[in-house]
Amino acid sequence: MVPVVLLFMSAKGDVSAMNIFTVIWSIAHLSAATQLEFERPRPLLDGDGFCDPANDTISQLVLDALFDSSYNKNTVPTKYGSTTVTVEFVIQTIAQVSEITSSFTLDLLFSQIWHDPRLRFEHLTSCLQNLTLGYQMVERLWTPNTCFVNSKATAIHSSPTPNIFLMIYPNGTVWVNYRLQVQGPCDMNLELFPMDVQVCELVIESYSYNAAKVILNWRDWSPVFSIAKSKLADFTLYGIQWTKNSFEYAAGKWDQLTVSLSFSRAYGFYVLQMYIPTYASVLISFTSFWIDLKALPARITLGVSSLMALTFQYGNVAKSLPKVGYVKSIDVYMVITTGFIFLSMVEIAVVCWIDHRIARLKRKREAEKKKRRMEAISTSKQQQRRQNSSTSLCAYYGATSLTDARSVIIENEYEAARLNGGSSSSNGTQEGSNQESTPLVENGSLPKKKTSFFSNLRNTQHPMDPFAALAAFGFGLGGAHEDGHEEQPEWTGERIDSICRKLFPASFALINCIYWLYYLYQNHLAKEKALNALRNPF
Repeated sequence: MVPVVLLFMSAKGDVSAMNIFTVIWSIAHLSAATQLEFERPRPLLDGDGFCDPANDTISQLVLDALFDSSYNKNTVPTKYGSTTVTVEFVIQTIAQVSEITSSFTLDLLFSQIWHDPRLRFEHLTSCLQNLTLGYQMVERLWTPNTCFVNSKATAIHSSPTPNIFLMIYPNGTVWVNYRLQVQGPCDMNLELFPMDVQVCELVIESYSYNAAKVILNWRDWSPVFSIAKSKLADFTLYGIQWTKNSFEYAAGKWDQLTVSLSFSRAYGFYVLQMYIPTYASVLISFTSFWIDLKALPARITLGVSSLMALTFQYGNVAKSLPKVGYVKSIDVYMVITTGFIFLSMVEIAVVCWIDHRIARLKRKREAEKKKRRMEAISTSKQQQRRQNSSTSLCAYYGATSLTDARSVIIENEYEAARLNGGSSSSNGTQEGSNQESTPLVENGSLPKKKTSFFSNLRNTQHPMDPFAALAAFGFGLGGAHEDGHEEQPEWTGERIDSICRKLFPASFALINCIYWLYYLYQNHLAKEKALNALRNPF
């Protein structure tokens, strides 16, 4: 080409030396540019028309063309209208559900898909099905800035680099996926604990853009699911619900996507660690009804030991629960079991009091009966003395009856008073009788007869009736009716123990049946309520 140009220049002759050098330089520059144009990488096609997958130059050229100076990551992709962001939520594992912090922790794959027309590259090349890029490129993209607004903590997994997936399709569709660990809140309701059903929620929204700029939607098919059926040590994932709603802020209306996870507590642990040991403690306290009343320390030891074991077991469970102000199912159970142990100890006190009262009344009746027997014996002796006295007087005076003997005595006294010059009046008779009784005793035979009578009366052995003899020797002290039969109290300690041996176990079994039927039914209702609102139950 240079000789042709020189020939042309010589033909003209009027071209200056400066113009010649300028033209030569221009031609040389044009030749170099032409050479670069031919060496610029282009899609390499084989005979079938497909791109060579080993050629990465095309991807780099496309990236350079997309992320040039005209791309602004701070502006919304659509100038007019709003950008629709489709969300997908995949649960990998559920780490824990905590009653103390009222939260749950899970690992998830969080995907967002939106269309950015500025990132279209289908007009640049037809060789690329998509652009799969590293996590560093996310910083150069516009993103909807979605977040979990109610989360307590959120972190991107790094193992070893941040787990972020980025893919751009030829039509400008962007797919970003994060592997996250999220700690969210749970609205804990422990009224049915340990047969409760808990619901935990995560709320997703765009933190920077309201609904006029960014619209959030769930994917049309199964937007939320679990890779595997998650099962914790004490909870089972019962179902998943996803909803969309709006929330009004001062800056406008924001779209919100809500994920609700329902967990059913596995109460087998509490049956083994709480209910069965508690049953054993209560039944042990019932064995005191078979112990003799005299073994009072043993009965009290059983009751106190059972109560202490029950308190210790409940303390282990209570320290793992939040301090709530309402009554839980396990609280009702503890009140029932504690009440039965307490009543068994009250029964011991009642039995002791009744036995003590019976013994006291028995001693009182014994003393009264002894007193009555002694009075009866004294009365019997007096009657016997009077009978013996009458017999002796009649024999002494030779009278046939006590009336005749008394007449003889009065006549003798009257005769003695007359001989002594006494008055015949009644007063004189009495005074003379009192005054002259001593001389008569000393001089006459009558006082001697009287002295012999009283001496005989004291020395006489009087037989007792059999009933008085038994009373004197202490028989029949347990109380007797008028017909002589022993009086038995209606309520005794042995009878109360006999009733409690049947009443306490039967009542405890009945109350436990009612307890379990009621709370298992409430657990069933809670699950049904969750299932009615769930789209993807397990």
